Amino acid sequence: MSRTNAVFKKEFLHILRDPASLTIVLIMPVMMILIFGHALTFDIDNVETGVFNTSNGDLSRSLIETFSCSTAFRTVDLSHFPKPLEEAERLIKAGRLKQVLIVPPDFDRKLKQNRKSQVGFIIDGNDSNIANRVYQYDEMAILSFTAEQRNMEGLINIHTQMYFNPANKSSFFFIPGIIAILLLMISALLTSLSMAREKESGSIDLIFISPLKSAQIIMGKTIPYIFVALADGVIILLCARFLFSIPIKGNLLVLLIFSLLYILSGLSLGILVSTVAPNQMTAMFVAILATLLPSILLSGFIFPLDSMAPVLRFISQLVPATYFIEIIRGVIIKGAELKHFFKEGLALLFFSMVLLAASMGKFQQSRKKKK
Repeated sequence: MSRTNAVFKKEFLHILRDPASLTIVLIMPVMMILIFGHALTFDIDNVETGVFNTSNGDLSRSLIETFSCSTAFRTVDLSHFPKPLEEAERLIKAGRLKQVLIVPPDFDRKLKQNRKSQVGFIIDGNDSNIANRVYQYDEMAILSFTAEQRNMEGLINIHTQMYFNPANKSSFFFIPGIIAILLLMISALLTSLSMAREKESGSIDLIFISPLKSAQIIMGKTIPYIFVALADGVIILLCARFLFSIPIKGNLLVLLIFSLLYILSGLSLGILVSTVAPNQMTAMFVAILATLLPSILLSGFIFPLDSMAPVLRFISQLVPATYFIEIIRGVIIKGAELKHFFKEGLALLFFSMVLLAASMGKFQQSRKKKK
């Protein structure tokens, strides 16, 4: 027993003498519970709801007020637009509206005559989970309105149209997101493993002493993998189209332009990882960790960004997949155009340039140390 106690004391002292590992062990569970606790939710607030009221009676205005006063909705009046329904479609395509509430002209007249009336909802069906939740919120708001009125229970029917995903298939939402995640992970792996492999074989020293500038070396190593990553992207897209019957409604040229920026950011990240990783195993582990976890948890791939805590929502803006997932879903499912993704395009350009510059700077530092 005394020998066991001796081993126990020695091991306990080793733990106390390694504060870095101890900190990771104690802090990591707290960080994970905070991230998962705030991110793992399908509850949504402030559903962007366009309102087109063609009745303009007391009851219709009261109905709209029910939606406006609820924390679940944020209403936008479409009546002042020359073509409200066309504007509504444009805003849904751009991702600025989740749904549109349409009140018909005879809404007030029928209800005052104690006859059944209906309201229409056009819901963005791009994300089937959110679309179903929005529909549930709509039902609760209608029930709340009828409960406030006298003898109106059951007089309002809800007519719903799902845009972009009439069958409400979840694969329409998940498959484009999976394409985005795989593309980033593959891009980062390609360059990180390539550079780490040269470190292990020692051939990196020949590159260090070559007359080429660091920028020329990095660009020379990056450009071939752009074509490899694009080929992977084409294969994945074909699988999505023919194996999962995902429609491609938008212009593939638009998708290609943004894919190049996205791939470049992934390749640059891989080079940055390889400059600090001592071997291929470490490079692969860090590349997967840096791309897979943030892209799944904090990009809007599964959990809506609007439901996250402000801190996590801010961190999600630092994840390239956040922007490309919005682009690929918009192009493939909604048929959105280049003009709809100005902000996302600038963000991807920024990430690719910053990561490329950082990888060049880090490579230059490593090169100077070797010299």
